[in-house]
Amino acid sequence: MNKSLSTRLMYSFMTIIVIVVVGITAGTSYLIADYFFKIKEDELSQKGHEMADTVEYFVTTDNNRYMLMRYLIAVDRLVGARIWLFDNDYNLLAASNIAADVDAAGKANVSGSDKIVTDKPDVSIPADRIPVYEYTTRLAEEIKNGQVSRNVNKILKDIYRGVSVRSQIYHPYFKQQVILVGVPYGEKDHPRGAILMAEPLSGFGGFLRNVYIFTIIVGILALLVSLLMVRRLSRQVVKPLVSMKDATIAIAGGNYSRKVEVQGEDEVAELGNAINHLSTELSNYLGKLARMEKIRRDFVANVSHELRTPITIIRGYNDIVSDSLDSQDSNKRYCDLIASETQRLERLVRGLLDISRLQSADKLKVSDTQPLPMAEIIRNVAEKLKVKAEPKKITLALHLEEDVYILGNGDQIVQLVLLLGDNAIKYSPEGSYVRYETKRLPGGSFEMSVVDNGPGISEEDIPFIFERFYKVDKSHAQSSSQGTGLGLAIAKEIVRMHGASIEVFSQVGTGTRFVVTFPAEAVAGDEI
Repeated sequence: MNKSLSTRLMYSFMTIIVIVVVGITAGTSYLIADYFFKIKEDELSQKGHEMADTVEYFVTTDNNRYMLMRYLIAVDRLVGARIWLFDNDYNLLAASNIAADVDAAGKANVSGSDKIVTDKPDVSIPADRIPVYEYTTRLAEEIKNGQVSRNVNKILKDIYRGVSVRSQIYHPYFKQQVILVGVPYGEKDHPRGAILMAEPLSGFGGFLRNVYIFTIIVGILALLVSLLMVRRLSRQVVKPLVSMKDATIAIAGGNYSRKVEVQGEDEVAELGNAINHLSTELSNYLGKLARMEKIRRDFVANVSHELRTPITIIRGYNDIVSDSLDSQDSNKRYCDLIASETQRLERLVRGLLDISRLQSADKLKVSDTQPLPMAEIIRNVAEKLKVKAEPKKITLALHLEEDVYILGNGDQIVQLVLLLGDNAIKYSPEGSYVRYETKRLPGGSFEMSVVDNGPGISEEDIPFIFERFYKVDKSHAQSSSQGTGLGLAIAKEIVRMHGASIEVFSQVGTGTRFVVTFPAEAVAGDEI
């Protein structure tokens, strides 16, 4: 389905706005996330370095790790990050989120015993052993056997070389992405272990969702406002274009007074001014052509009228001279040639006068017409044409619908039927046929056809056959037997005056069909 220019402009602007809003949202989200991650990583890294000395102290002095665990929990609550403490052999020593181990360490600290704690303190363990707690051990096993074991081992390996690590990984324990920062503790060249701090991104994800929701709301409002603005803008752009389209259609139809309303001084206004200028120039040019055509017609009519008298005189004196000559006299033949050419000149002058008179006349008024029996007129014309058809052994066939009357000028309709039939006989070969056909059409119109099986007319000649003096067969252009070249031009003018139409259907080597169609309003009733 074709969409209007305003619709396409609106869709284009809306697409651009959506792309801009999505781009701004994605870019803003990325910048916010990048800034947030950097700030958080710096904060956790700084806090990890601050914790290093304290953690080393607790690891070396607090055998049951109660104070170490309490310290990790305090830092956890302060920075909002889970803290894992590893020794230099990839073993998890403590974690800030193991509450059961903290309770067990607290009991061991109160009893003053040094032992490995499971559910209850075990007094059989020597005092120099560092206690290991059940839940810490279980978490260590989960880390080693879980999805993050490879990443954790790689991170720890880098930390043991004295390098601080910053990363973002999926944590299976938290079931989400976390910011992971790792720093060594102990001596610089020989770290005693590693501190890993992991902060879940759930809070930041909620913040990003709020940003997206806010952006979507703002984007929808922007789209609605932009839609109204774009519709108004597209109408302002398209409205003068529609006006120009209507003006050009009117100009193409001959209404050169139609002008485009021009506002502003932009390119569209310049186009409107150009169309108005074109309309004015065309009007002036066609006015000049009309005046020149009128001068030409008047000249042809005047010359033709003036030629009638000398041609009549020449023909009269030629007849007198011819009558006084003996049939055996050689001058008799010259007089006959003069008579033949004089008759051709008379036909030419008569045709020029007819077409000049018809072209200067308007369409016939109803008061100037009378009901004409078409079948009877065609039969009478066919009788007259037999004089020309019989020498060439051309058959005149009639297929007529009776009792059909046409409102028109009797002399002109007879002339029309005669011209079309004479033209068909003139160009038909010997032994062929010329057929007249009439019939009523659906809707009340009436059609008259003249058909021959002559040489036909080529496609390039058909548009010009109704022009004056145009002849299809250029080889006979100077032949008096082929007429003056005015017959079809006169026929077209007669058809125009009666409000009818004429069409030509032809194929070279097959024949030609002239079809005259009278409108329904030109067809009288069956009973007159």
